[in-house]
Amino acid sequence: MFRFGRHFVRVKEIKAFEQRLHHYLVDHPGQLSDAHTVLFRYALRLAQVNLFKNEEGQDINLSPQIDPFRRWIHETLITTIPEKGKVDLRGLREIAPILQIRTEKIRAEIFESRKNDFSPAYFDADLSQKKLAIVLGGGGGSGLLHLGLFSLLSDLGITPELVVGSSMGALLGMIRVMKRDYDPVATALTLPKQFDYTTIFKPFTGYSRYGFPGAFHLNLLRTATEIFTAGFGNSMPRFSDLPVKFEVVATGIRKGFKLDEKKYEKFRDPGNANPLAARKRMQLFFSAVRQLSKNSRFLTQVVFGREDTKDFPIIEAAGFSCSVPGLLHYDVFHDDPDTVEPLDAMFEKNELLRLCDGGIVSNVPSRVAWESVQLGSIGTRNAHIMSFDVFAPIPSSRNMLWIPAQQYARSAVLSNIPYSDHHIVYKNTPSPLYLFVNSYTKLKTIVESSHEQLADSVKYLTAALEPLNLKLCFPEKE
Repeated sequence: MFRFGRHFVRVKEIKAFEQRLHHYLVDHPGQLSDAHTVLFRYALRLAQVNLFKNEEGQDINLSPQIDPFRRWIHETLITTIPEKGKVDLRGLREIAPILQIRTEKIRAEIFESRKNDFSPAYFDADLSQKKLAIVLGGGGGSGLLHLGLFSLLSDLGITPELVVGSSMGALLGMIRVMKRDYDPVATALTLPKQFDYTTIFKPFTGYSRYGFPGAFHLNLLRTATEIFTAGFGNSMPRFSDLPVKFEVVATGIRKGFKLDEKKYEKFRDPGNANPLAARKRMQLFFSAVRQLSKNSRFLTQVVFGREDTKDFPIIEAAGFSCSVPGLLHYDVFHDDPDTVEPLDAMFEKNELLRLCDGGIVSNVPSRVAWESVQLGSIGTRNAHIMSFDVFAPIPSSRNMLWIPAQQYARSAVLSNIPYSDHHIVYKNTPSPLYLFVNSYTKLKTIVESSHEQLADSVKYLTAALEPLNLKLCFPEKE
Protein backbone atom coordinates (compact mmCIF):
# COMPACT_ATOMS: atom_id res chain seq x y z
CA MET A 1 0.00 0.00 0.00
CA PHE A 2 1.30 3.48 -0.89
CA ARG A 3 2.13 6.08 1.75
CA PHE A 4 -1.37 7.50 2.21
CA GLY A 5 -3.20 4.31 1.30
CA ARG A 6 -4.73 3.79 4.73
CA HIS A 7 -5.98 7.33 4.87
CA PHE A 8 -7.60 6.94 1.46
CA VAL A 9 -9.39 3.81 2.68
CA ARG A 10 -10.74 5.87 5.59
CA VAL A 11 -12.04 8.68 3.41
CA LYS A 12 -12.81 6.97 0.10
CA GLU A 13 -16.56 6.66 0.61
CA ILE A 14 -16.81 10.11 2.21
CA LYS A 15 -14.98 11.57 -0.78
CA ALA A 16 -17.34 9.78 -3.19
CA PHE A 17 -20.34 10.98 -1.18
CA GLU A 18 -19.03 14.55 -1.33
CA GLN A 19 -18.94 14.28 -5.13
CA ARG A 20 -22.50 12.95 -5.30
CA LEU A 21 -23.78 15.64 -2.95
CA HIS A 22 -21.94 18.33 -4.89
CA HIS A 23 -23.48 17.25 -8.20
CA TYR A 24 -26.93 16.98 -6.63
CA LEU A 25 -26.79 20.45 -5.11
CA VAL A 26 -25.56 21.99 -8.38
CA ASP A 27 -28.24 20.21 -10.41
CA HIS A 28 -31.03 20.90 -7.86
CA PRO A 29 -30.40 24.37 -6.39
CA GLY A 30 -32.52 25.37 -3.43
CA GLN A 31 -33.19 21.83 -2.16
CA LEU A 32 -31.13 22.65 0.92
CA SER A 33 -30.92 26.05 2.58
CA ASP A 34 -27.77 28.08 2.01
CA ALA A 35 -26.74 27.50 5.64
CA HIS A 36 -27.18 23.74 5.37
CA THR A 37 -25.35 23.66 2.02
CA VAL A 38 -22.33 25.35 3.58
CA LEU A 39 -22.57 23.11 6.64
CA PHE A 40 -22.52 19.88 4.63
CA ARG A 41 -19.67 21.04 2.42
CA TYR A 42 -17.57 22.17 5.39
CA ALA A 43 -18.27 19.02 7.41
CA LEU A 44 -17.31 16.70 4.54
CA ARG A 45 -14.05 18.57 4.03
CA LEU A 46 -13.34 18.42 7.76
CA ALA A 47 -14.01 14.67 7.76
CA GLN A 48 -11.29 14.12 5.16
CA VAL A 49 -8.53 15.97 7.03
CA ASN A 50 -5.46 13.95 7.96
CA LEU A 51 -2.42 16.23 8.11
CA PHE A 52 -3.00 19.98 8.35
CA LYS A 53 -0.26 22.42 7.36
CA ASN A 54 -0.21 25.41 9.71
CA GLU A 55 0.97 28.99 9.14
CA GLU A 56 4.60 28.00 9.75
CA GLY A 57 4.44 25.16 7.25
CA GLN A 58 4.40 22.44 9.91
CA ASP A 59 2.20 19.37 9.44
CA ILE A 60 -0.19 18.75 12.34
CA ASN A 61 -1.75 15.28 12.55
CA LEU A 62 -5.46 15.75 13.23
CA SER A 63 -6.56 12.29 12.17
CA PRO A 64 -6.88 10.78 15.69
CA GLN A 65 -9.22 13.61 16.73
CA ILE A 66 -11.27 13.52 13.56
CA ASP A 67 -11.61 9.71 13.29
CA PRO A 68 -14.77 9.47 15.48
CA PHE A 69 -16.42 12.27 13.50
CA ARG A 70 -15.38 10.53 10.29
CA ARG A 71 -16.92 7.24 11.42
CA TRP A 72 -20.18 8.94 12.38
CA ILE A 73 -20.48 10.56 8.96
CA HIS A 74 -19.68 7.26 7.31
CA GLU A 75 -22.37 5.43 9.31
CA THR A 76 -25.04 8.13 9.20
CA LEU A 77 -24.71 10.25 6.09
CA ILE A 78 -23.47 8.07 3.24
CA THR A 79 -26.74 6.19 2.69
CA THR A 80 -28.74 9.37 2.05
CA ILE A 81 -27.25 9.66 -1.44
CA PRO A 82 -26.58 6.17 -2.79
CA GLU A 83 -24.44 5.57 -5.89
CA LYS A 84 -27.62 4.48 -7.65
CA GLY A 85 -31.10 5.33 -6.59
CA LYS A 86 -33.08 8.24 -5.20
CA VAL A 87 -31.60 10.93 -2.98
CA ASP A 88 -33.07 10.92 0.53
CA LEU A 89 -33.61 14.66 0.73
CA ARG A 90 -35.76 14.36 3.84
CA GLY A 91 -32.98 12.38 5.51
CA LEU A 92 -30.43 15.06 4.65
CA ARG A 93 -32.64 17.76 6.14
CA GLU A 94 -33.26 15.76 9.31
CA ILE A 95 -29.56 15.02 9.80
CA ALA A 96 -28.53 18.66 9.31
CA PRO A 97 -29.24 19.84 12.93
CA ILE A 98 -27.36 16.84 14.35
CA LEU A 99 -24.51 17.43 11.90
CA GLN A 100 -24.41 21.07 13.04
CA ILE A 101 -23.96 20.03 16.68
CA ARG A 102 -21.32 17.40 15.92
CA THR A 103 -19.39 19.68 13.58
CA GLU A 104 -19.35 22.52 16.11
CA LYS A 105 -18.19 20.07 18.81
CA ILE A 106 -15.25 18.59 16.90
CA ARG A 107 -14.35 22.02 15.57
CA ALA A 108 -14.23 23.44 19.12
CA GLU A 109 -12.16 20.46 20.35
CA ILE A 110 -9.61 20.95 17.58
CA PHE A 111 -9.34 24.69 18.16
CA GLU A 112 -8.85 24.24 21.90
CA SER A 113 -6.33 21.40 21.73
CA ARG A 114 -4.38 22.96 18.86
CA LYS A 115 -4.52 26.62 19.88
CA ASN A 116 -0.72 26.76 19.95
CA ASP A 117 -0.43 25.21 16.47
CA PHE A 118 -2.80 27.33 14.38
CA SER A 119 -5.56 29.88 14.67
CA PRO A 120 -9.26 29.05 14.10
CA ALA A 121 -9.38 31.71 11.39
CA TYR A 122 -6.48 30.10 9.50
CA PHE A 123 -8.01 26.63 9.78
CA ASP A 124 -11.42 27.79 8.55
CA ALA A 125 -9.90 29.80 5.71
CA ASP A 126 -8.11 26.67 4.50
CA LEU A 127 -11.24 24.50 4.57
CA SER A 128 -13.37 27.24 3.05
CA GLN A 129 -11.46 27.46 -0.24
CA LYS A 130 -10.57 24.51 -2.45
CA LYS A 131 -7.60 24.72 -4.82
CA LEU A 132 -7.64 23.14 -8.27
CA ALA A 133 -5.45 20.25 -9.39
CA ILE A 134 -5.71 18.95 -12.96
CA VAL A 135 -4.64 15.57 -14.32
CA LEU A 136 -3.85 15.43 -18.03
CA GLY A 137 -4.11 12.04 -19.69
CA GLY A 138 -2.03 10.81 -22.61
CA GLY A 139 -3.16 9.85 -26.08
CA GLY A 140 -0.90 11.31 -28.74
CA GLY A 141 -2.63 13.93 -30.87
CA SER A 142 -5.88 13.44 -28.94
CA GLY A 143 -4.17 15.24 -26.08
CA LEU A 144 -4.24 18.52 -28.00
CA LEU A 145 -7.69 18.93 -26.44
CA HIS A 146 -5.88 19.87 -23.22
CA LEU A 147 -5.06 23.22 -24.83
CA GLY A 148 -8.80 23.91 -24.85
CA LEU A 149 -8.94 23.12 -21.13
CA PHE A 150 -6.15 25.62 -20.45
CA SER A 151 -7.92 28.41 -22.33
CA LEU A 152 -11.26 27.60 -20.70
CA LEU A 153 -9.76 27.84 -17.21
CA SER A 154 -8.14 31.11 -18.23
CA ASP A 155 -11.52 32.45 -19.37
CA LEU A 156 -12.95 31.49 -15.97
CA GLY A 157 -10.09 33.20 -14.14
CA ILE A 158 -8.94 29.91 -12.59
CA THR A 159 -5.28 28.95 -12.13
CA PRO A 160 -4.50 25.35 -11.23
CA GLU A 161 -2.13 24.91 -8.30
CA LEU A 162 -1.05 21.44 -9.45
CA VAL A 163 -0.72 19.89 -12.90
CA VAL A 164 -0.01 16.17 -13.27
CA GLY A 165 0.64 14.79 -16.74
CA SER A 166 1.25 11.43 -18.36
CA SER A 167 2.60 10.97 -21.91
CA MET A 168 1.11 13.68 -24.15
CA GLY A 169 -0.47 15.17 -21.04
CA ALA A 170 3.03 15.70 -19.65
CA LEU A 171 4.22 17.31 -22.86
CA LEU A 172 1.33 19.79 -22.97
CA GLY A 173 1.41 20.27 -19.22
CA MET A 174 4.87 21.82 -19.65
CA ILE A 175 3.26 24.67 -21.57
CA ARG A 176 0.70 25.38 -18.87
CA VAL A 177 3.01 25.44 -15.84
CA MET A 178 5.54 27.96 -17.16
CA LYS A 179 3.41 30.90 -15.98
CA ARG A 180 0.54 31.29 -13.55
CA ASP A 181 -1.51 33.11 -16.15
CA TYR A 182 -2.24 31.54 -19.50
CA ASP A 183 -2.41 33.32 -22.83
CA PRO A 184 -3.89 31.04 -25.54
CA VAL A 185 -2.91 33.39 -28.35
CA ALA A 186 0.71 33.62 -27.18
CA THR A 187 0.79 29.84 -26.84
CA ALA A 188 -0.50 29.37 -30.38
CA LEU A 189 2.14 31.75 -31.70
CA THR A 190 4.86 29.90 -29.78
CA LEU A 191 4.05 26.51 -31.28
CA PRO A 192 5.98 25.63 -34.48
CA LYS A 193 4.13 26.70 -37.63
CA GLN A 194 5.85 24.18 -39.87
CA PHE A 195 7.04 20.82 -38.77
CA ASP A 196 9.79 18.69 -40.22
CA TYR A 197 9.75 15.10 -39.03
CA THR A 198 13.49 14.83 -39.57
CA THR A 199 14.02 17.52 -36.91
CA ILE A 200 12.45 15.62 -34.06
CA PHE A 201 12.51 11.96 -35.16
CA LYS A 202 15.90 10.36 -35.69
CA PRO A 203 16.50 6.68 -36.56
CA PHE A 204 17.29 4.65 -33.44
CA THR A 205 21.03 3.96 -33.37
CA GLY A 206 20.85 1.04 -30.99
CA TYR A 207 22.30 2.97 -28.05
CA SER A 208 20.04 3.00 -25.00
CA ARG A 209 21.12 4.42 -21.65
CA TYR A 210 17.92 5.00 -19.68
CA GLY A 211 15.11 4.77 -22.23
CA PHE A 212 13.23 1.80 -23.66
CA PRO A 213 14.33 1.32 -27.29
CA GLY A 214 12.14 2.15 -30.26
CA ALA A 215 12.35 2.40 -34.03
CA PHE A 216 13.00 6.16 -33.70
CA HIS A 217 14.70 8.42 -31.20
CA LEU A 218 12.58 11.34 -29.98
CA ASN A 219 14.75 14.44 -30.37
CA LEU A 220 12.50 16.49 -28.12
CA LEU A 221 15.19 18.50 -26.38
CA ARG A 222 16.02 20.73 -29.34
CA THR A 223 12.42 21.51 -30.35
CA ALA A 224 11.18 22.08 -26.80
CA THR A 225 14.17 24.27 -25.98
CA GLU A 226 13.35 26.50 -28.96
CA ILE A 227 9.71 26.77 -27.88
CA PHE A 228 10.57 27.64 -24.27
CA THR A 229 13.23 30.13 -25.28
CA ALA A 230 10.87 31.90 -27.71
CA GLY A 231 7.78 31.80 -25.50
CA PHE A 232 9.08 31.98 -21.95
CA GLY A 233 12.74 33.04 -22.07
CA ASN A 234 13.89 29.91 -20.25
CA SER A 235 15.50 27.25 -22.41
CA MET A 236 15.79 24.49 -19.80
CA PRO A 237 13.25 24.99 -16.98
CA ARG A 238 13.47 22.70 -13.97
CA PHE A 239 10.64 21.64 -11.70
CA SER A 240 11.88 23.93 -8.93
CA ASP A 241 11.69 26.93 -11.30
CA LEU A 242 7.97 26.61 -11.99
CA PRO A 243 5.29 28.92 -10.56
CA VAL A 244 2.75 26.07 -10.77
CA LYS A 245 3.48 22.71 -9.16
CA PHE A 246 4.09 20.11 -11.89
CA GLU A 247 4.55 16.34 -11.76
CA VAL A 248 5.24 13.96 -14.63
CA VAL A 249 4.50 10.23 -14.66
CA ALA A 250 6.67 7.71 -16.50
CA THR A 251 6.84 3.92 -16.48
CA GLY A 252 9.81 2.23 -14.87
CA ILE A 253 10.76 -1.21 -16.15
CA ARG A 254 12.55 -3.24 -13.52
CA LYS A 255 15.54 -5.47 -13.95
CA GLY A 256 14.57 -9.00 -14.93
CA PHE A 257 12.51 -7.91 -17.91
CA LYS A 258 13.83 -9.53 -21.10
CA LEU A 259 14.75 -6.71 -23.46
CA ASP A 260 15.93 -7.33 -27.02
CA GLU A 261 17.27 -3.96 -28.15
CA LYS A 262 18.53 -5.18 -31.53
CA LYS A 263 15.11 -5.94 -32.95
CA TYR A 264 14.15 -2.27 -32.88
CA GLU A 265 17.06 -1.30 -35.15
CA LYS A 266 15.54 -3.37 -37.96
CA PHE A 267 12.60 -1.00 -38.29
CA ARG A 268 14.48 2.27 -38.72
CA ASP A 269 14.39 3.86 -42.13
CA PRO A 270 16.62 6.90 -42.60
CA GLY A 271 14.66 7.79 -45.72
CA ASN A 272 11.31 8.04 -43.93
CA ALA A 273 11.41 10.05 -40.72
CA ASN A 274 7.68 9.71 -40.00
CA PRO A 275 7.60 6.99 -37.33
CA LEU A 276 3.86 6.45 -37.83
CA ALA A 277 3.94 5.94 -41.60
CA ALA A 278 4.83 2.26 -41.78
CA ARG A 279 2.39 -0.40 -40.62
CA LYS A 280 5.25 -2.60 -39.39
CA ARG A 281 6.33 0.12 -36.98
CA MET A 282 2.87 0.22 -35.46
CA GLN A 283 2.97 -3.56 -35.16
CA LEU A 284 6.25 -3.16 -33.29
CA PHE A 285 4.53 -0.77 -30.86
CA PHE A 286 1.66 -3.18 -30.23
CA SER A 287 4.16 -6.02 -29.80
CA ALA A 288 6.05 -4.00 -27.16
CA VAL A 289 2.80 -3.15 -25.33
CA ARG A 290 1.76 -6.81 -25.31
CA GLN A 291 5.13 -7.85 -23.94
CA LEU A 292 4.94 -5.23 -21.19
CA SER A 293 1.36 -6.17 -20.29
CA LYS A 294 2.34 -9.83 -19.92
CA ASN A 295 5.18 -8.83 -17.60
CA SER A 296 3.40 -6.24 -15.47
CA ARG A 297 5.26 -7.42 -12.35
CA PHE A 298 8.32 -5.68 -13.78
CA LEU A 299 6.50 -2.34 -14.21
CA THR A 300 6.42 0.48 -11.68
CA GLN A 301 5.21 4.06 -11.65
CA VAL A 302 7.85 6.80 -11.59
CA VAL A 303 6.96 10.38 -10.65
CA PHE A 304 9.21 13.28 -11.64
CA GLY A 305 8.91 16.60 -9.85
CA ARG A 306 8.96 15.55 -6.23
CA GLU A 307 11.72 16.18 -3.72
CA ASP A 308 14.25 13.77 -5.22
CA THR A 309 13.83 15.26 -8.72
CA LYS A 310 12.93 18.87 -7.88
CA ASP A 311 15.88 20.19 -9.92
CA PHE A 312 15.31 17.81 -12.81
CA PRO A 313 14.64 19.45 -16.23
CA ILE A 314 10.95 19.17 -17.08
CA ILE A 315 11.77 18.59 -20.77
CA GLU A 316 13.74 15.45 -19.93
CA ALA A 317 10.92 14.15 -17.70
CA ALA A 318 8.29 14.77 -20.40
CA GLY A 319 10.54 13.06 -22.95
CA PHE A 320 10.62 9.85 -20.95
CA SER A 321 6.88 10.10 -20.28
CA CYS A 322 6.20 10.37 -24.05
CA SER A 323 8.57 7.63 -25.21
CA VAL A 324 6.14 5.17 -26.79
CA PRO A 325 7.66 1.69 -26.26
CA GLY A 326 8.90 0.06 -29.44
CA LEU A 327 8.18 3.18 -31.47
CA LEU A 328 9.77 6.27 -29.86
CA HIS A 329 12.95 6.10 -27.81
CA TYR A 330 13.97 8.96 -25.53
CA ASP A 331 17.25 9.18 -23.69
CA VAL A 332 19.87 11.42 -22.07
CA PHE A 333 23.10 11.80 -24.01
CA HIS A 334 24.85 14.31 -21.75
CA ASP A 335 26.24 14.32 -18.20
CA ASP A 336 24.48 17.26 -16.55
CA PRO A 337 24.56 16.25 -12.85
CA ASP A 338 21.07 17.65 -12.16
CA THR A 339 19.79 15.17 -14.75
CA VAL A 340 22.06 12.16 -14.50
CA GLU A 341 22.46 11.92 -10.73
CA PRO A 342 18.71 11.79 -9.95
CA LEU A 343 18.23 9.25 -12.74
CA ASP A 344 21.03 7.06 -11.42
CA ALA A 345 19.61 7.26 -7.90
CA MET A 346 16.12 6.45 -9.19
CA PHE A 347 17.39 3.46 -11.15
CA GLU A 348 19.32 2.13 -8.17
CA LYS A 349 16.49 2.65 -5.66
CA ASN A 350 13.84 0.99 -7.84
CA GLU A 351 16.15 -1.53 -9.55
CA LEU A 352 15.16 -0.14 -12.94
CA LEU A 353 16.26 -1.34 -16.34
CA ARG A 354 14.63 1.34 -18.53
CA LEU A 355 12.01 4.13 -18.60
CA CYS A 356 9.14 4.53 -21.08
CA ASP A 357 5.72 6.09 -21.67
CA GLY A 358 3.76 6.96 -18.52
CA GLY A 359 0.56 5.73 -20.11
CA ILE A 360 1.74 2.14 -19.77
CA VAL A 361 1.20 2.17 -16.00
CA SER A 362 -1.07 5.20 -15.53
CA ASN A 363 -2.50 7.10 -18.47
CA VAL A 364 -4.66 9.36 -16.27
CA PRO A 365 -2.72 9.41 -12.96
CA SER A 366 -5.26 10.88 -10.54
CA ARG A 367 -3.78 8.95 -7.62
CA VAL A 368 -0.50 10.79 -8.17
CA ALA A 369 -2.34 14.10 -7.89
CA TRP A 370 -4.21 13.04 -4.73
CA GLU A 371 -1.03 11.72 -3.14
CA SER A 372 0.85 14.91 -4.08
CA VAL A 373 -1.82 16.99 -2.37
CA GLN A 374 -1.58 14.78 0.73
CA LEU A 375 2.19 15.25 0.70
CA GLY A 376 1.54 18.99 1.04
CA SER A 377 2.88 19.98 -2.38
CA ILE A 378 0.44 22.89 -2.73
CA GLY A 379 0.18 23.77 0.96
CA THR A 380 -3.48 22.98 1.51
CA ARG A 381 -4.85 19.44 1.38
CA ASN A 382 -8.24 20.86 0.44
CA ALA A 383 -8.10 20.39 -3.33
CA HIS A 384 -10.55 19.73 -6.13
CA ILE A 385 -8.97 17.21 -8.50
CA MET A 386 -10.19 17.10 -12.10
CA SER A 387 -8.92 14.42 -14.48
CA PHE A 388 -9.17 14.43 -18.27
CA ASP A 389 -9.15 11.27 -20.38
CA VAL A 390 -8.56 11.76 -24.12
CA PHE A 391 -7.77 8.10 -24.86
CA ALA A 392 -10.87 6.19 -23.77
CA PRO A 393 -11.92 3.23 -25.97
CA ILE A 394 -14.80 4.88 -27.81
CA PRO A 395 -15.35 3.15 -31.18
CA SER A 396 -15.16 5.41 -34.23
CA SER A 397 -13.77 5.14 -37.74
CA ARG A 398 -10.59 7.02 -36.82
CA ASN A 399 -10.13 5.23 -33.53
CA MET A 400 -10.39 1.52 -34.36
CA LEU A 401 -6.63 1.06 -34.70
CA TRP A 402 -6.11 2.23 -31.13
CA ILE A 403 -8.82 0.25 -29.33
CA PRO A 404 -6.44 -2.54 -28.16
CA ALA A 405 -4.00 -0.03 -26.64
CA GLN A 406 -6.88 1.94 -25.11
CA GLN A 407 -8.38 -1.17 -23.57
CA TYR A 408 -5.00 -2.05 -22.11
CA ALA A 409 -4.72 1.42 -20.50
CA ARG A 410 -8.33 1.32 -19.34
CA SER A 411 -7.93 -0.79 -16.19
CA ALA A 412 -5.36 1.60 -14.71
CA VAL A 413 -7.54 4.58 -15.65
CA LEU A 414 -10.54 3.06 -13.86
CA SER A 415 -8.50 2.33 -10.73
CA ASN A 416 -7.45 6.00 -10.62
CA ILE A 417 -10.94 7.50 -10.96
CA PRO A 418 -11.81 7.30 -7.21
CA TYR A 419 -8.95 9.70 -6.48
CA SER A 420 -10.47 12.35 -8.74
CA ASP A 421 -13.34 14.65 -7.79
CA HIS A 422 -14.48 15.00 -11.40
CA HIS A 423 -13.34 12.62 -14.12
CA ILE A 424 -14.03 13.77 -17.67
CA VAL A 425 -13.93 11.53 -20.73
CA TYR A 426 -13.64 13.29 -24.08
CA LYS A 427 -15.83 11.51 -26.61
CA ASN A 428 -14.84 13.48 -29.70
CA THR A 429 -11.07 13.57 -30.05
CA PRO A 430 -8.51 14.22 -32.79
CA SER A 431 -6.73 11.11 -34.00
CA PRO A 432 -3.79 10.02 -31.83
CA LEU A 433 -1.76 10.26 -35.06
CA TYR A 434 -2.53 13.98 -35.32
CA LEU A 435 0.57 14.93 -33.38
CA PHE A 436 1.26 18.39 -34.72
CA VAL A 437 -0.90 21.37 -35.64
CA ASN A 438 0.54 23.53 -38.42
CA SER A 439 -2.15 26.20 -38.61
CA TYR A 440 -3.95 28.47 -36.17
CA THR A 441 -7.30 27.55 -37.77
CA LYS A 442 -6.84 23.84 -36.98
CA LEU A 443 -5.74 24.63 -33.46
CA LYS A 444 -8.76 26.88 -32.96
CA THR A 445 -11.05 24.05 -34.09
CA ILE A 446 -9.53 21.68 -31.54
CA VAL A 447 -9.80 24.27 -28.76
CA GLU A 448 -13.45 24.97 -29.62
CA SER A 449 -14.22 21.25 -29.60
CA SER A 450 -12.68 20.98 -26.15
CA HIS A 451 -14.75 23.93 -24.89
CA GLU A 452 -17.94 22.34 -26.20
CA GLN A 453 -17.22 19.03 -24.51
CA LEU A 454 -16.33 20.71 -21.21
CA ALA A 455 -19.32 23.07 -21.17
CA ASP A 456 -21.45 20.91 -18.88
CA SER A 457 -18.61 20.59 -16.37
CA VAL A 458 -18.11 24.33 -15.87
CA LYS A 459 -20.97 24.68 -13.38
CA TYR A 460 -19.58 21.90 -11.18
CA LEU A 461 -16.08 23.34 -11.28
CA THR A 462 -17.05 26.90 -10.43
CA ALA A 463 -19.33 25.72 -7.59
CA ALA A 464 -16.57 23.49 -6.15
CA LEU A 465 -14.10 26.38 -6.08
CA GLU A 466 -16.57 28.92 -4.66
CA PRO A 467 -15.48 29.98 -1.14
CA LEU A 468 -17.76 28.93 1.72
CA ASN A 469 -19.45 31.68 3.68
CA LEU A 470 -19.04 30.20 7.15
CA LYS A 471 -21.02 33.03 8.75
CA LEU A 472 -24.11 31.22 7.50
CA CYS A 473 -23.57 28.20 9.77
CA PHE A 474 -21.03 29.36 12.40
CA PRO A 475 -22.05 33.00 12.99
CA GLU A 476 -20.95 33.07 16.66
CA LYS A 477 -17.36 32.25 15.66
CA GLU A 478 -16.94 35.03 13.13
